[in-house]
Amino acid sequence: MLGELRKSWQELKRGRPGHRFRERAERSKSRRSSRSLRKRVVEPIVAIILIAGGVILCLIPGPGLPLLIIGAGLLGERSITIARGLDWIEVKARKVIAWGTSWWRHATETGRVAAVLIGGVLVGGAGYGAYWITFGR
Repeated sequence: MLGELRKSWQELKRGRPGHRFRERAERSKSRRSSRSLRKRVVEPIVAIILIAGGVILCLIPGPGLPLLIIGAGLLGERSITIARGLDWIEVKARKVIAWGTSWWRHATETGRVAAVLIGGVLVGGAGYGAYWITFGR
């Protein structure tokens, strides 16, 4: 089981950014017919449960984003449309991360402190909002 997960992860890492999820979905499509019916049915159900859990954990303080990513990746294996969306998101996220990294390298110490404080206020506000929605009123 772990060997299969490791092989799957390495395969995903080797893929070209912007194409890796679609290529994976196409490979998975060709292998799907040889899988047992139980695996073909359970995998999308697990993906939907992970996405639902991720959404819930994004609303309350918790690790929702990793669950969303894993669930979306599992569904991306089943649907070319979802795989294309994941490829598009990956390209955009890489651009944002590259911009943020570049900005951080060239920012002054005051700018970095301000960015960290603003980020902390935003995260704290989101946490308070989630708490208020869940337990408040």
